[in-house]
Amino acid sequence: MQRFIAVISGDSMWPTYNNGDRLTCIASHEGLRVGSVVVFEHPFHSGMNVIKRVTSMDETTVFVEGDQPDPTSSDDSHNFGRILRTSVLGVVIEDLTDE
Repeated sequence: MQRFIAVISGDSMWPTYNNGDRLTCIASHEGLRVGSVVVFEHPFHSGMNVIKRVTSMDETTVFVEGDQPDPTSSDDSHNFGRILRTSVLGVVIEDLTDE
C-alpha cells in the first residue's frame, strides 16, 4: 500500500500529537476502526487536509474528533458532521517525530 507523511498543524490533536509532528500514513480507508487517527479532506475547505481520531462509525460514515480536551479547539464532526468512509485519505500508522 502507498504511504505518505502528514504533518500536524495546530493543537487540536494535543496531547497525543503536537504542532509539527510528522506521521506516516497508509493511503487507504480499509481497516478503519474506532480509535484510528485518519487524514481526510475538510468537507468545507477544498484542498485542506485534516487529522482527527475516529470516535464512532457505522457502515458508511465516521465521526471524527480532535484529541484536545477543549471542545472549542478542534474543527471536527461537531462542526461539520459525519464524513464518508471513502473520504478518508489515509490512516496514521507511525509517529516519526522522534526519529
